[in-house]
Amino acid sequence: MAGTEQTEPARATDAELAFVEEFALTLERMGLVRMAGRVIAWLTICDPPEQTFNQIADTLQASKGSISNSLRFLTTAKWVIRSSRPGDRKDYFHARSDAMTELVGVQSSQYGPFVDVTSQGLDVLADAPAERRARLQEMHDFFAWLDKELPIFMRRWEAERPKRTDQA
Repeated sequence: MAGTEQTEPARATDAELAFVEEFALTLERMGLVRMAGRVIAWLTICDPPEQTFNQIADTLQASKGSISNSLRFLTTAKWVIRSSRPGDRKDYFHARSDAMTELVGVQSSQYGPFVDVTSQGLDVLADAPAERRARLQEMHDFFAWLDKELPIFMRRWEAERPKRTDQA
């Protein structure tokens, strides 16, 4: 049927699947579950940009359980948006183009507590030899720097980033 062909996604190329895997491995090294990395990578490059659950599972050749868990995580994290269409019982998923920007922005607000806790540790070690305090001091100085600098970088990115009409 002609109508079905229009909604059928193009099959992923070997190069696209290789990119998806490399992207997922990169995110895995940062602590994300590899399948969630595969899902977000595919949704970032797929055509059409909205995919059904089954399209994602078929493309990634993954179990429905692992896709379901990944989509649950990614939609809760708001990296992926779930939507529906009138008269269609399927859910559609698409990646937010600014998901990584938001992730870094959220992370930038999480360094203050590290500054506080490392300050407490430095107080505890106030009378300790400098060599003993050195590791904690380095950590404290780094988190204090991140806490100060990362919000500045994020404001600069927002001011300088290319404006796109396709941002979700």
